[in-house]
Amino acid sequence: MRVAVAAAVEIGLLAVVAQDVLSDRTAVLALILAPIGYAVSYRRRGANNILIKVALACGLFVATARFLGQIGYVTSPDAARAPLAALFLWVQVLHAFDVPRRRDLAFSMVSSTTMIAVGGALALSTSYLWWLLAWAVASAAWLWASARPLAGDISEAQMVRTRSRPGRAAPVRSVGAVAAAALALAIGAFAIMPRVPVSMVRSLPFRMSPGAQPAPVDRVQNPSLPDATTDGQVIDFSSTGYPGFSDVMDLRARGQLSDDVVFRVRTPFGQLWRAEVFDTYDGSLWTESRHHLLPLVSNDGGGYDVPSSNGFNGPTKQLVQTFFVDQTQPNVLFGAAQAQTVYFPSGALRANADLSIRAPIFLDQGLVYSVESAVPAVSPSDLAQFPPMRHLPAHGYYARFLQLPDELPQRDRDLADQITGGAQNEYGAVMAVQSWLQTNTEYDLTVPREPDGVDAVDNFLFNTRRGFCEHIASAMAVLLRAEGIPTRIVTGYGQGERNPFTGYYDVRYSDAHAWVEVFYPQLGWIPYDPTFGVPAVPGGWGSPVGAGVVSWATAELGAAVPVGVRTAVGAAARRVTGVVAAGRAGVPFAAAVIVGLLAVIGVRRRRRRTKPPTVHDRFDAAYQELLDGLAMAGHPPDPSRTPDEVLAVVRADPRLDEELRAHAAEIVRSVRDARFARPPDRPTDADAVRALAAATRVRDLARHL
Repeated sequence: MRVAVAAAVEIGLLAVVAQDVLSDRTAVLALILAPIGYAVSYRRRGANNILIKVALACGLFVATARFLGQIGYVTSPDAARAPLAALFLWVQVLHAFDVPRRRDLAFSMVSSTTMIAVGGALALSTSYLWWLLAWAVASAAWLWASARPLAGDISEAQMVRTRSRPGRAAPVRSVGAVAAAALALAIGAFAIMPRVPVSMVRSLPFRMSPGAQPAPVDRVQNPSLPDATTDGQVIDFSSTGYPGFSDVMDLRARGQLSDDVVFRVRTPFGQLWRAEVFDTYDGSLWTESRHHLLPLVSNDGGGYDVPSSNGFNGPTKQLVQTFFVDQTQPNVLFGAAQAQTVYFPSGALRANADLSIRAPIFLDQGLVYSVESAVPAVSPSDLAQFPPMRHLPAHGYYARFLQLPDELPQRDRDLADQITGGAQNEYGAVMAVQSWLQTNTEYDLTVPREPDGVDAVDNFLFNTRRGFCEHIASAMAVLLRAEGIPTRIVTGYGQGERNPFTGYYDVRYSDAHAWVEVFYPQLGWIPYDPTFGVPAVPGGWGSPVGAGVVSWATAELGAAVPVGVRTAVGAAARRVTGVVAAGRAGVPFAAAVIVGLLAVIGVRRRRRRTKPPTVHDRFDAAYQELLDGLAMAGHPPDPSRTPDEVLAVVRADPRLDEELRAHAAEIVRSVRDARFARPPDRPTDADAVRALAAATRVRDLARHL
């Protein structure tokens, strides 16, 4: 048992050390001293360890003082995690030197659980499950060993088994059951373990990566690709370089991106992580027409306010995101739409008029930064009620978002007119174009490069109708601009995949993406993604506990369900969730569902109470009525009598006529056969009806005695 506890503690220590938040000296000392401590405590388990206890108290005092000294320099709760983890670590190590009894070992197991929880709070990937599994195995071994009695508690055997039982597998089953229970409990506790909502933190986490590399401040530079140009040279994708993260987005670029994780995002809900905005299209390239950058001004909370970030006039939902960078990225910050405040480890941040934020350093591995955004949360029903479109002037602010190349074929404009012909307002036109693209085009990473001199969007719309997300988004931008609707291209990353155990979004190179933002004069810019759709902004009610696990399980089940069934169920689910998410309608809907469920349960219980009795119940009812009739004839019920003894009493009473005796004999015979006869010989429903009729006749005859 002591070995199992020591193993569980060592696994907990390793799980924390593996998260790279402790110094090398602290990690090495803890991993070496913990097993030494358990060896010492075992050898001295029967001794008076006063001096050891005093030394441990002094060590705990030093560890606490060191923690308080480190916490004084912490500027955010996120930065306090490492000192707190170190404190838990030293408490565990010091306790290892004084565990003489079983109850002390139990405390060590509780402490190891704390260490596993600390490691889980620091973990950023599902690989932490291996530590959790190893700890669960050690815990199961401890549970099994602790359930066994001590040698002194075992009494001498009172009998001896003379023949062994073959195939005895009880110990194996016991260990397996304990291990399964421990693993299920550990995974469940880890999955629902509460974390402090980052939206409640005043100072958000940020950290400089070691060896940060400077980057140009006047342009975006992608360290994985050559510098983009506008002289006709095509810069294709590399496995770690997306050409959309530069000053030029070339629709002729081709290639495949890696599935390696780029960064992880801690956030309540996922969004499109926008980086750059392009407004000028020449038939192949998207570029930025304005290069003027404004500095971000520091605020009292340790962050930097984004200039012109309050230009959205509709409802929004505050979203706090913390980015943990795993792979080097360009000198542009990623974040949800309408960024308001940035917490970044370096100054000299700059932003352009489209809220694209430049950094003076590359986003290197290990860098951490946070962003506060006001994500647009306008409902489609509100957009649909806007007044009819009015053509905006093709000059001033709107000009660069309505620009189209002079060489754009007329058939592209004609197609735009055809698609939006029935639209009543701007929202109707936007949804018509998006729906047409989703129905008539295909996302395809194998499409060949366009021929020289050919407009990429025109070729996509009328020839291939297959392309990258850049082609689909560009087609939407061109078609909407042809209708006088200001539109711009945005590049960044998709929301990624939510890790069900850490709650973080794992964003990969292959999640690099392009979409559009459409300008509504009454509101501001709203994102649309004709390729995959914009992630929904959740409503204000509902618990996030376990949401990651539920989403993951739903996705796994969805993958195993046939497409037809999934489509039908998905359509019904979207209708239901659409009603639920409709603000105030959500509460009445939930109440109606609960009332309906209670009504169904009540009806089922009522039916269960009022359904006809079974055959056995009807024979018992007939026998009970026979006893009631005999009580009327002067023979009160005697619980000790069997049915045959009751029949003997009837036959012995000369006052009872032959008809009553015959009916009594029929009832007793039916009851006996219903209970004890072979299935083929048991009485039928018709026999039960006759027995009930006979019992009624016995009552009538007894009443007239």
